[in-house]
Amino acid sequence: MPNPVELIAIPEQTIAYLGVHGSVRKMREPFARLFAAIVDAGLAPAGPPMARFDLDLADPDDADYEVAVPIALGAHGTMPDNGQGVRSGTLPGHYALVTTHNGPYAEIGAGYDALSKELTALGYAVTGPASEVYLVGSDSGAAPADYVTEVRLPVAR
Repeated sequence: MPNPVELIAIPEQTIAYLGVHGSVRKMREPFARLFAAIVDAGLAPAGPPMARFDLDLADPDDADYEVAVPIALGAHGTMPDNGQGVRSGTLPGHYALVTTHNGPYAEIGAGYDALSKELTALGYAVTGPASEVYLVGSDSGAAPADYVTEVRLPVAR
């Protein structure tokens, strides 16, 4: 079944993020570091976790990417430096082509294929890194067949 694609407005978000070099197939440890830093700072996630990376990812086992999660900043207005490389920043509001992938991460390519076809058909240009938002993921205890991932491409004409 083809993945439906829609154009949506993504609001500005404050995020905590961690830059990573390694395999995108092994995000568990970077996400654990990210969430530990958030807890250590006395903050809490304000939305589902996400990963951001270049659309033309040449080698998924040797990649630069970010793991991130929306947060509500505390009284200090920043993510305290904890020496672990976790920072806070603002993800600007933007438009994105979005599709929802249901199932294992290994099959998420169908979502990217659907986005690429729609991108070409509508004449949009990609304006930043692709994002995967893990609505129901491996951390939820769900079986891989039940994972739900929103795949996003930021776009402009």
